Amino acid sequence: MRRPSRILFVAALLFSAVVASSGIASAPPPVTPVGPNELWNAYGDQGGHWTGGDRTVSVPLPDGRTAWLFSDTFLGRVNPDHSRPPDSPIARNTLVVQRPDGTLGETLHGGTAEDPEPLIALPDSGEYYWVGDGVVEGDVLRVLYNRYKTTGSGGLDFRSTGTSLATFRLPALTPSELLVIPVGDKVAWGSELLEDGGYTYIYGAEEGHLRLARVPAGGLRGPWQFWTGFGWSSHEEDSARMLSGVGTAFSVTRIGGEYVLITMDTSPGFSPLMLAYTAGSPTGPFGAPRILFRAPEASDRRIVYDATAHPQLSSPGKLMVSYNVNSLDHADNIADARIYRPRFVEVVWPPALPFGE
Repeated sequence: MRRPSRILFVAALLFSAVVASSGIASAPPPVTPVGPNELWNAYGDQGGHWTGGDRTVSVPLPDGRTAWLFSDTFLGRVNPDHSRPPDSPIARNTLVVQRPDGTLGETLHGGTAEDPEPLIALPDSGEYYWVGDGVVEGDVLRVLYNRYKTTGSGGLDFRSTGTSLATFRLPALTPSELLVIPVGDKVAWGSELLEDGGYTYIYGAEEGHLRLARVPAGGLRGPWQFWTGFGWSSHEEDSARMLSGVGTAFSVTRIGGEYVLITMDTSPGFSPLMLAYTAGSPTGPFGAPRILFRAPEASDRRIVYDATAHPQLSSPGKLMVSYNVNSLDHADNIADARIYRPRFVEVVWPPALPFGE
């Protein structure tokens, strides 16, 4: 069995520096830990499939199932003391099927159980694919992935190479097409896909800045239009920076007449604060942020990132939100499989206080 490469992540700042620079005086509103944490921990501890992963995208399917999309994913087994074998394999992307009754089923990946590969990859390209978001279009699931290449032996030695669109046939969830989207390599497109008013809005992130594209509903294969701040253009270079401090992954959800963007605050680097911004339209402008949650796992060794709302799991007056946890020391994720798994919290919506009040 091959040994995994080190999980890649963006350079982190020390937690103490983040807190000192954030200027936060108020406490976030209370939150309640909920059932999905137990569900995923139990599933991961069983071994033989997904035992941990990041990104954590949920796409409801027409037959009542849910496709859970992950980027870097630990597979293999978990020991009784919650440790992993040192040679535990990692697949760069996977899909976990949740049945209509809420139980978790198989983990879809390439290769074999003994030597797993990513679910989505282009052989011999030297690229790997990290998931953005997905949406059902007719009888297929379409998922945007951002491509990367390793440039050296260090954990941060990688660069973006562009965006691709994968198509999965339903109900089998069989990959059937991998299409290169004609965009550049500066924006991680597909952080969120929002269907609204006859369009699918494609949100992206560029070094902490929000950008936006759109297509007519059902038309992710293109051509795309890009938001300029005043209107729409067919040229990506015309797209405008709309907001700063967003993560590479975040979510935008319509709640009533508002559009709610949820992200971990990246203005000081990695931060424990989960923020919400609201706007009156998909194009913004987004107002002042409000504090949703402060992640307790953040420390000088552990980072939290990729806040994502799951509206189909939310109860009235609440929002179900996940975020990811990772250790800056890969050995920690081997010693304790529970670190590198999503955390779910149910937050009150709307929150009480603006950011910093």
